[in-house]
Parts: sequence; C-alpha cells; structure tokens
Amino acid sequence: MISSTNLHFSYSPQKKFSFPDIHCNGRETLLILGQSGKGKTTLLHLLALLLQPESGQILIAQKPVSGLSAEEVTRIRAKNIGIIYQKPHFVSSLSVLDNILLSNYLAEQKENVQKARLLAEKLGFAEHLPKKTSRLSQGEQQRVSIARALMNEPNVILADEPTSSLDDNNTQKVITLLKEQSASIGASLVVVTHDQRLKDEFPNQVHL
Repeated sequence: MISSTNLHFSYSPQKKFSFPDIHCNGRETLLILGQSGKGKTTLLHLLALLLQPESGQILIAQKPVSGLSAEEVTRIRAKNIGIIYQKPHFVSSLSVLDNILLSNYLAEQKENVQKARLLAEKLGFAEHLPKKTSRLSQGEQQRVSIARALMNEPNVILADEPTSSLDDNNTQKVITLLKEQSASIGASLVVVTHDQRLKDEFPNQVHL
C-alpha cells in the first residue's frame, strides 16, 4: 500500500507543485494523468523516496517514511519499491540478464535467474538476455526496466511513462503483465503517464 497527503515540493520560488492526495492499496491500480510540466515525474520521484517533500507525508505499507536516515530510505526503497523509469538506467558493462539480476543484489536477495528468464519471456525479449543493453531498441530497454522492477516482488510498483516508446501491441502486453504481477504479489501499481491509450485500462485515476 502507498498513500500520500498534502505533498508540496518546489524546485525554485517560480516552480512549485502541490499534489492531490494519493491512495492505492495492495492489488489496486492507480493511473496519474497529466501533460508535460504538470509534475508527473516529480510526484513519482517523491513517492519513490528519490525526492523529499517540503511538506506532507508518505506512507508505504502503512508506515510513514518521513524523518528516516538516507540509509534507511535506501533500504526501504530497495525492498519495497519497484521503479520503472521513463529513461532506463543500466550498467553498460553488464548483460541484459545481469542488469535485471542487479535488483536482487541491491535488495540483498539471492539472484533469481529463473524468474528473470520468465519475465523476459513474458515481455518478449528473452533472446536478448546475453546482449549488452546498448544493443537494444528503446522499447526493448523499457521492457527490461519493467522486468527489473518486478524482480523483488515489491509492495509498490511505480511506473513513469512505461508505454511511451511502445507500439499498441507491446503496450497492451506490458500493461497486462504489470496488472497480473502486481495482483499476484499483492502490490500497489501506480502508473504516471500522458499516454491516453491507458485511460480505459485503469478505473482509478488522478488528473494533475
């Protein structure tokens, strides 16, 4: 479960954001819609504990996360949150498979090669596992990011524009997998996007 109340954040006196309250229980989905400049990615980074709000509160698994040390925040993020970034972040020297397994390492869990291969099969890039990520298309890289975010069965899955580089067929495949995986592990799924194709896929929506 993830929720937030009265979140405020500013980059400068001229660029301030006030966000609507968020609430998403386990096995629930939430779509956050908004055009560029409305603070979608900023809100996602606040929920992912990558940014600290000026005011307001965030609860993950019903526990407040304000006032924690940087080390505690890192540990909570690694074990509880799966993040799908709009622009994938990889270790260029590692293979696709090892980049996925990096999730296990950062959360101090045993490497689960079988699960990594299963996710790759479901997302349609299993043949690319031995390759370097630089050899993949943008859409393939995005699907690798999704697999990596699901590896540790997080309590919360946060996705920033997960379908922006995908055609209609792969968009449907990715959304179906995200819903199935979040339901099977009891996670909250929060998707931030301006992709209007997703409006009919998520009954619960927040507009920025």
